[in-house]
Amino acid sequence: MRRETFIDICKAVGINNWEDIIERNDIKQTELLLAAAIADIPQDNQNDRTFPLPDNLPPVRNWVQRTKEIDILKTTIINSDITAISIVGLPGIGKTTLISQLIRQLHTEKTPFTCAAWQSLQSATDKAPPCDRTIDSLLFTLSNGDITAAVTAQDDSFKKTENLLKILREKPCLLVFDRADTLLKAGEAKAAGYFAEDCAEYAWLFKQLLETEHQSKIIFTSRESLAELPSTVTREIQLNGLDRDSAISLLQSFNLTANPEELAEMGDRYSGHPKALQLVAALIRDDTEFQGNVGIFLHPRDWLLIRDIERAIDEMIARLGHGEQTCLSRISVYQTSEYPLSFAGISAQMPEVSKYELQENIIQGLKRRQLLYYDHHLKSYQLHPLVREKGEYLLNQNAENLRTAHSEAYNYYISIPIKPESEWQEIEDIKPLIRAHYHASQAGDLDAANAIISEVCEYLRQWNCAELVCGNIELPLLTEVKNISLSGAGKMPTPQEN
Repeated sequence: MRRETFIDICKAVGINNWEDIIERNDIKQTELLLAAAIADIPQDNQNDRTFPLPDNLPPVRNWVQRTKEIDILKTTIINSDITAISIVGLPGIGKTTLISQLIRQLHTEKTPFTCAAWQSLQSATDKAPPCDRTIDSLLFTLSNGDITAAVTAQDDSFKKTENLLKILREKPCLLVFDRADTLLKAGEAKAAGYFAEDCAEYAWLFKQLLETEHQSKIIFTSRESLAELPSTVTREIQLNGLDRDSAISLLQSFNLTANPEELAEMGDRYSGHPKALQLVAALIRDDTEFQGNVGIFLHPRDWLLIRDIERAIDEMIARLGHGEQTCLSRISVYQTSEYPLSFAGISAQMPEVSKYELQENIIQGLKRRQLLYYDHHLKSYQLHPLVREKGEYLLNQNAENLRTAHSEAYNYYISIPIKPESEWQEIEDIKPLIRAHYHASQAGDLDAANAIISEVCEYLRQWNCAELVCGNIELPLLTEVKNISLSGAGKMPTPQEN
């Protein structure tokens, strides 16, 4: 028995002369005292025992209830055959905080784990630490300090990995690798999600951890999908923003001056992005211009990115290849809240590449980097508002590129089949035309914009405009319909005129 373990037992049962016991040469007497000490330990404590929290576990601040996500993680980790979970999402979306909170909850509950290790793969240089150092750290933590770097100094990474796997087989451990994206390639769409050449040792380590049978579980957090992890034993979970109620609760913790509608608007604008909401809330609270008033911040502002938020988005943009960045900036012209964005819409913006290259490399790369996602409920590709705004900024750097993107969007929408004019009955029937008009106007193509007005204005006049104003129609789209005759081809009637 280790000296430290014996001392802990003595203290637990009230034996204060443990120093004398250790110094005794009478082995039998010591054995009797030790047996008595162990016998006096309440057996119920064994059932309530939990693994110790890692010393380097990140703090959890401004926690809001992600009950659904926590429950999914617990079920997957404890009650499934999955060996590893990969939590992916935008920077600041809450991946590290979620897993830190999960470990804290598992620590207080009856779980099979006897120990946990937290290994951050981030450094000041944004490069992962050497793989040997990471394995040494894991061996030290999971062996309760018995296996030190000095002990394994003569071992190569293969021998160290064998020792690590032996521990994982002997007892159920929980391993976390935070910021695994630091191991991945950058600058090429088809390489998105794959390990960089100088991180081959990590790729081999993860392969061993996931494909060798043991009783432990592994969690990765990453800004990008880890495409090389075997999908048979790994589940990827995309972490999204907070729901509206949770976003409001987070904002309320900053003691801001705001009504419920303003807090909801703030949460919706940022799609519940926790880090962005915290940074903006702190700005509103501390800046003398706003003096804690959310309304003052919201109303004159038509942009989302502030410097601290933009920095994190820039880090992700910097990892894109040329094709990915071009595609991202061009599709930012689409207003996906007004009309679903399909593959055909994206393809219209990228005529210079084949459909195969676009789908299998560029779109796949953007999805793996968490910059583009497909919403199966909306049946539409989506950009997070922060990402879309950054894409717009990049596109606006070149006026000709901006005009071309709007022109291609016009061509896409004008090509979408719609009902015959005689069957137009509601605004949904002409939505593609309204979108086409918007993009033609933005591209400066007044002839195309006028042609659309001439086509739809007479039918708009025939509809009950009171229903059009009061019916189930989004305000931005209604504004577009009302302004559809800006070029003078006809005036949208008011309810009174009707």
